[in-house]
Amino acid sequence: MMPFNARFAAVTTAFGLQAGHQELTAPSPDDPNSPLNGLWDPNRNNRVAGYVFNELKFSETTKAQIAGRIEHVNLSGTTPEFIPDVFDVNTDPASIGPATPRNLHFTPKSASVGLIQNLPYDLVTSVTAQYVERAPKPAELFSRGAHDATATFDIGDPNLGLETAKSVEVGLRRATGPLRFELTGYYTKFNGFIFRRLNGNTCDESSCQIGPGLELNQAIYSQRDATFRGGEFQSQLDIGPLHGGIWGIEDQFDVVRATCTDGTNVPRIPPVRVGGGVYWRDSSWFMRLNLLHAFAQNDVALIGETPTPGYNLLKAEITYKTKLDPSWFGAREMTIGLVGNNLLNENIRNSVSYTKDEVLLPGIGVRAFANLKF
Repeated sequence: MMPFNARFAAVTTAFGLQAGHQELTAPSPDDPNSPLNGLWDPNRNNRVAGYVFNELKFSETTKAQIAGRIEHVNLSGTTPEFIPDVFDVNTDPASIGPATPRNLHFTPKSASVGLIQNLPYDLVTSVTAQYVERAPKPAELFSRGAHDATATFDIGDPNLGLETAKSVEVGLRRATGPLRFELTGYYTKFNGFIFRRLNGNTCDESSCQIGPGLELNQAIYSQRDATFRGGEFQSQLDIGPLHGGIWGIEDQFDVVRATCTDGTNVPRIPPVRVGGGVYWRDSSWFMRLNLLHAFAQNDVALIGETPTPGYNLLKAEITYKTKLDPSWFGAREMTIGLVGNNLLNENIRNSVSYTKDEVLLPGIGVRAFANLKF
């Protein structure tokens, strides 16, 4: 909508409507016709949502943003009436209950309010508060089979409720000048945080047993209250001219701590990371060398998760950008370049991966790319 003068502020409003339909199926590759074999039976979900966004400009240096969203979600699928700890889809279905149809309905609501204040020296500070509700996803509700990508045997919970997050975020940034930076800190309180937890049992493609021994780790979708807090910082400083361009230094830091209300750790949280590097740029060329150090992650879940060692990730990048004559073949700009990743060829394990103890991230690698804008 066009901005209008509400006396105390110039108000700009935008409305939106979203709708979606999704159908999911994950039958067993060995027996696609089995009613109880596969990651989940066919399921579907429909959702429709409306939102409104308002910006209130009080002055040239002060403005607020207020937004709200309401959504209605319908999910339908099937799940056994009862899923025991030792789950065997090859047994008589009556032992775990028939595949019962489930038709679930959720109406999550979300709202946010933020204040943005321009400060001297091109600084901008912001404070944002959010209340966000999320409906469970089909995989979280209806899973009951082998998930080969994560080497887990997933068991959903059709009785999951809405996940609610209340968060506050404070930021300070500077986007212009020789020193550019962004500093952000946040605190989020979850009521009914939905996550996939390992319980120490193991499974094969069709059955589970108590304790280790089989190839897949049993993972159960669960819901608990949790608290997330963290922050991140990144900056670039142009040092001065060099060979017709500008060279400078950059750095970054990020940390997140996530615990349940009883003090135990939320599973699979990224480690503390710190890094820095040097760069050089002119109107056409950009070059960068950056080293990122990730500390060891020892704040792990009590069951089924192992600590992750730290690592050093060295990256290099060189790109060239130029304007093109659109009359040639329609493109008006081209960017080409080379990117090198993990140039130290370190053994890197991803702390958020279920398969980190078996699978390393890629070693040293170089890729070329090209991007055309028409």
